[in-house]
Amino acid sequence: MSIPALAADAAFTAALHRVPAHSVSAVLATYNRCPFDPAVRLRDNPLTWALDTLRGQAGDVLAEIVVVDDGSTDYTPDVLDVYQAAFGVPVRAIRLAAHAGAHAARNTAVAAAGCRWLLFGDDDCVFTPYAAAGAAHTMHILHEQDPASGAVMLPFYYRALRPHQCHPQAQIGRLDPARARFSTHFHTWPTEYGSNPPRLDSPAGIVAPLPVELIGGTALLDADALRRIGGFVDLSSWASSYSDHLHLSADLTDTGTRLWHCPDPRLSAAHLKWGAIGRYPMHPEDLTTPLPILDRPLADLVTLAAEPRADTGCRVPEHLFHEEMIGSFFAFFAGRSLPGASTWAARCWHDFVTHGQVYSAAVAETPPPEQRVAAWRTGLARGARAAAIGPTARTAAELATVLDRVCADVGQPPISP
Repeated sequence: MSIPALAADAAFTAALHRVPAHSVSAVLATYNRCPFDPAVRLRDNPLTWALDTLRGQAGDVLAEIVVVDDGSTDYTPDVLDVYQAAFGVPVRAIRLAAHAGAHAARNTAVAAAGCRWLLFGDDDCVFTPYAAAGAAHTMHILHEQDPASGAVMLPFYYRALRPHQCHPQAQIGRLDPARARFSTHFHTWPTEYGSNPPRLDSPAGIVAPLPVELIGGTALLDADALRRIGGFVDLSSWASSYSDHLHLSADLTDTGTRLWHCPDPRLSAAHLKWGAIGRYPMHPEDLTTPLPILDRPLADLVTLAAEPRADTGCRVPEHLFHEEMIGSFFAFFAGRSLPGASTWAARCWHDFVTHGQVYSAAVAETPPPEQRVAAWRTGLARGARAAAIGPTARTAAELATVLDRVCADVGQPPISP
């Protein structure tokens, strides 16, 4: 199927400029994304890629960029000093006294932001010039049609600049806790949209958003909706924060907030996945393309990003990733549906332990069978402990029943949380 090339022509940019000025705060949580001395290699630091492309956004919709430094131990404070002294879109830096986790940094940013619409992004992303204005334009239209609309997920491409895959609309941005089902696919093009996609009814002609149940880290959110759910949940016991947007999406939906995904590539971000070797497919035509604002090819950034690093962002060593993912998702599903938690544990045994299926392209290698068994058991034990606390806490007896049943079904000895 042909994925269309959507031009950012004069009509598109003119329509986006109709969005109310200074109506969006961009917010970034950052941790150890500046390993290089800014006096020598300022723009090799991935945080600068996000800041430069946000500061270079078309139009005047962006009022500020709020950056919360989650207790970095590298050159992050020095880099932020450079940006706070620069002209243009103001960068407001807040430093946490100690590393507290992504939820603490994000909630601090939400509290400090001055606008109702908050543009979230990862601190190793490269944003297209129309991401902020396009997201705000889309949100304003959706909100006028349905005041419950409170989140617009934007597309992001792993070390790429455009979608290279199609996927059925019914499998993009889905979350069903009772069946332990979730799917992102925000980097793909909806199969049903074909080469002539439906558009929003506006002069900009932005590709029509899809209703979804799950959003990710590159999205425009309503600050009021975030405050109604108490912000991002505390997942500080999980270094990867891998399940944070499952909690966020479910909490928003529970309070009646409508979630959307706009697959228009003109509003996208290239996610560099700093510190991960990964198994991401490379696209030569993207790698050689000069990036707007940064004026360097994507390949330069990919080369820098693909060096393995652990103490940065929410990255964890590969040997810990699987137990973190299995455990944090088990805790999420258990809090919402015990049958869902049981289904998730059994699926991980079948997919990961038995067949060696790795769910994330950020992981370069599949561990051997004995390590997969250990990760499964350790992850579920940690997940059960996490599921026994918090607002959706389950009793020890309920969790033990789930774990005992799953272990018996797969021929494993019982797991003690």
